[in-house]
Amino acid sequence: LNKKTISISIGIFFLLIIFTYLLRPVYFDYDLKKEIIKDKIKNNFRLNAKINGKISFRILPSPNLLLENVILNFDKNDQKPLTIKEVHVPISPLKINNIKSLQFKKIVISDQKIKIYSKNLKNIFKHFQLDSKKKLVVKNSTIYFIDDQKSEVIFNKFNLTEKFSQNKHQINGSVLFSDNKINVKFLNKYGAQKYLKINIPKLKQSMDINFDPTSTLDNLSGELKLQLFESILLLNFKGKDDFIISKSYLRNKFINSKIEGKINLKEQFNFDLNLGINQISLRKLLNYYPIIEKDGLSKKINGKLNILIKNSDSFFGKIRDIKMQLEFENGDIRITNLKATLPAESKFKSNILILINTNKQKINFNTSFDSNNTPKFLRKFGVYDFPQKNSSLYLDGEIDIKKNNIKFKKIIKNNNERLGKS
Repeated sequence: LNKKTISISIGIFFLLIIFTYLLRPVYFDYDLKKEIIKDKIKNNFRLNAKINGKISFRILPSPNLLLENVILNFDKNDQKPLTIKEVHVPISPLKINNIKSLQFKKIVISDQKIKIYSKNLKNIFKHFQLDSKKKLVVKNSTIYFIDDQKSEVIFNKFNLTEKFSQNKHQINGSVLFSDNKINVKFLNKYGAQKYLKINIPKLKQSMDINFDPTSTLDNLSGELKLQLFESILLLNFKGKDDFIISKSYLRNKFINSKIEGKINLKEQFNFDLNLGINQISLRKLLNYYPIIEKDGLSKKINGKLNILIKNSDSFFGKIRDIKMQLEFENGDIRITNLKATLPAESKFKSNILILINTNKQKINFNTSFDSNNTPKFLRKFGVYDFPQKNSSLYLDGEIDIKKNNIKFKKIIKNNNERLGKS
C-alpha cells in the first residue's frame, strides 16, 4: 500500500458508488407505473399524455427517460392530438430512489416527424401562455401542418426552446421552409406588452406584432407590421375570430392607402375591408403584381374590398374619384359598380368578372362610356376628326385570356344605335 494506490482505490470506490446509484432507474418497472409517469407529465407540463410504447432509462448524455409512441394532448378536447414516436424526459440525478421521487425537468422532442392539425393550433398557443416554468424543447424535427381541406405543408429542421425568468417568458424558434430559414421570437413580459417577431433573413421579409398588455387568445388586440416584397402593411386589430381593423395602411412605391374593416379567421380566411387610396400608379402596380397568373389565385382567398381612389395618372390624363367593389371568391375576381371620372368631361362605368380557376380563363365585362367633350378625349388616341361632341358607348363582351382575343356580344352607340358585325 502507498498513497497513490490508496488515492486511486478511493476514487474508483466513489465512482462505483455514483455509477451504481445512477443505474438504479434501469431496474424500475416502468410498465406497471405508467400512470405515475402520466400524472407527473400532467402536473409538471400541463399536458395529457398517453404512452403506448415502452419506457426506458438512459444515462447518457444525461439521465433521462425515453418514452415511445406517445400521444400528447394540449387540451382534453383535442380531436387530433400529437403522435410522437420518441420523447425524452430529462430527470434530476439527485432524486432517483424510486419512480415516485423522479423529478422531471423538461420534455425534449428530437429528430421526430410531427403532424399538427389547424384545429389544434389554438390549444397549442394556449399551452404556451401557461406559466408552468417547465420547458418543452423541440430539436431538428419535421412538422406536417394539415389544414381543414387536408392540404399538407411541410416545415423542416424545426427547433424550439423556452426560457423563463422572474418577470418574462421567452420562446425562440426556427424552421426551414422552401429552402428559406424562418426565425420566430415571442416575448411575454408578465403584466406588460407581448411581442412576436417573425423574419426571413434571406428574403428580407419580416412580421412584427405588438400585443396590448391586456391581450389574450380570447380577446386579441395590438398592432401588426408586415414588411413583404417592398411593401409595408400596418394593421391595428382587435377581436377574437372576427377582427376589427382600424387606423391601418398599406404603402409601397405604387400605392399609399388607408385600411379599415373586418377580417374573419373563424373557419376560413375572409375579409370585408375599405381601402381608401390617396395615391396610386395603377399601370405600374398591375405590371409589378399581375392579377392573372398562370395558376390563378388561391381558392382560399375570399372576401371583398370597397375601394376609393381619389386620383390616378394614366396615359390619357388624370382619372378621378374611382370607386369599385373588388370581390374574391374561390380564386375568381368580380369587380362591381366600377365608376370613374375621366378627362374631357367623360365618365366610365363597368362590371367585370375574371374567371381564372377554369379550363377556359376569361374575362366577362359590360362597360359604358359617356362624354360631353368626345373630340378632346379622343385626341389622346390620335383621333382628330370625330364630329360629335356628346356621345356614349355601351360594350358587352368576353376576353379569352389564353388566346388574347375579344368577342363583343353587344355594342350600342348613343343609347339607341346597335352596331352589327360589319
